Amino acid sequence: ARVRVELAAGRTLSIEDLQQPCANALKTETQVMVKREDEQAFAELNGAHIKFVEDAARLLYGELAKDKRIADFQVACSHLESLHSHDAVSVICKGVKGGFTADFSDFQSLIC
Repeated sequence: ARVRVELAAGRTLSIEDLQQPCANALKTETQVMVKREDEQAFAELNGAHIKFVEDAARLLYGELAKDKRIADFQVACSHLESLHSHDAVSVICKGVKGGFTADFSDFQSLIC
């Protein structure tokens, strides 16, 4: 997922403070490198929390909307498909008037 936030006036937010609600929402994390002995546990954790990109976007929305430090946000989730000729993409925003929109130009090339 890609998450963009606009902070409320006078508020601060560390990258760790932004990462934690994302991990809470999704219940899984990506791993850059996994030792073979840890791979099974990692696969089981991901398998216990199967979701579509639309589900992931809604879950992230729910967590980010609770944080009063965040005035506005935009979330774009993508899944690199192996079975289809296109990737699955879901974009959601908080809905603040004049704020971020659900139009996410980084994924424009995926629209047929």
